[in-house]
Amino acid sequence: MPQPEKHMLSGAQIDQFNTRGFCVLERAMSPQQLSSVRAAADELVKASVNGEPYPPSYLREGETYGAINKSSRLFFSNRCEHFPGFEGFVKGELIAAIARDLLGTNVFLFNEQIVVKAPQHGDSFAWHQDSGYVRFKHRAFLTLWCALDDATRHNGTVYLIPRDLHKETTVAAHEWEENGSNLVGYCGTEQGEMIEVPAGSIVVFSSLTMHRTGANNTDRPRRALVCQYSAEPLLRPETGRPQNRAMPVPVIAVN
Repeated sequence: MPQPEKHMLSGAQIDQFNTRGFCVLERAMSPQQLSSVRAAADELVKASVNGEPYPPSYLREGETYGAINKSSRLFFSNRCEHFPGFEGFVKGELIAAIARDLLGTNVFLFNEQIVVKAPQHGDSFAWHQDSGYVRFKHRAFLTLWCALDDATRHNGTVYLIPRDLHKETTVAAHEWEENGSNLVGYCGTEQGEMIEVPAGSIVVFSSLTMHRTGANNTDRPRRALVCQYSAEPLLRPETGRPQNRAMPVPVIAVN
């Protein structure tokens, strides 16, 4: 007999997501999940520093692999298959349940990326919408910003500008900064809401929600996992091929 689908979000959290563009799940990751993803992040940094980076499990057309280093920020995309615990988290039932509550029955892993901001030098990240990276018309997808360390105003936590997703459905024009380090979708005076959360918490927001992260001014690295999910594969109109991943989840039942 089929088991009933698990739900992770309350009605109030779903309403907040729809009317403000985000919601927060404090300490949603289990200690084991948090430990596994932290260990993967540390190993990815170590391997990159040693000049032997783990290759991505998925490459978009024309991509080459390696860690992307932008002003003391390290980005490791599509590496989860190298680390069973990490893979179990991004493809597992906990994440799928969160995504189903907001996207519906069908959930596809679109992207997973570990971001590490170096101590004292981890630069801020400009205001943008994640949909700004997808240069064709698409249904809004879901971003889960997972704090692998306590995320504070001092070490580069995330800021969001609230948005009613029923009324505000546009993607702003985005342009790359001259040095190519940031894609920018907003240059106004809005400060946004700062989200300070303990390690293991998940900030859930729409790809339409404008957000940024601050600089890391502490003496320790700030680690985060960004994983993204869609209700349908995001296919490039010119080729019919996926923009990034398009993997149904969950594919790992226990995590």
